[in-house]
Amino acid sequence: MKLKLAFIVALLLSVASFAQRSDAFMTPNPNQPTPKPFESFKDRLYYGGGIGLGFGRYTYVSLQPMIGVRLTEKFSLGGGVTYNYYSMNDGAQRYETTIYGGNAFARYLILENLFAQVGWDRLNVPNYYSISMNSRAWVDNILVGGGYRQKFADNASFVIMGFYNINQTPLSPYQNPILQMGFNLGF
Repeated sequence: MKLKLAFIVALLLSVASFAQRSDAFMTPNPNQPTPKPFESFKDRLYYGGGIGLGFGRYTYVSLQPMIGVRLTEKFSLGGGVTYNYYSMNDGAQRYETTIYGGNAFARYLILENLFAQVGWDRLNVPNYYSISMNSRAWVDNILVGGGYRQKFADNASFVIMGFYNINQTPLSPYQNPILQMGFNLGF
């Protein structure tokens, strides 16, 4: 018990001493690279997206390319397209469909690797509630959430995002919560 108490006191003292202001922490480090200003519109662009594949009894192909433009160092706008192909073959029956459409998003970099994002997807999906055969409908999805980026090169990062669709309908292809993974070049 005394050992645990001594450990907690030592931990609190070390945290308190680290929190004290020191001019050594306030001066810029000459070895740390400073963010360079955008030199051209091309410097503001970033690209990426996601790819999903699954084969077998259930086949799934997903392509989601995107492009974004940084308006400031922390805030960007972008858009992309979505194409998903699904098929299922259980031997006696075969089912096949596609989902396609576009999206737009706004992204704000909260910390170096953490960002908030809001987006709008407009997707054309099969309408299972229609009495017409092969009927389709456009569905709007408003996705609110954020993500984490992990750089693996100077200008490339792996991105994992989590969203909640605040416009969930029976035809929405997303089930809350939504997890997406992909990559970005230039972000």
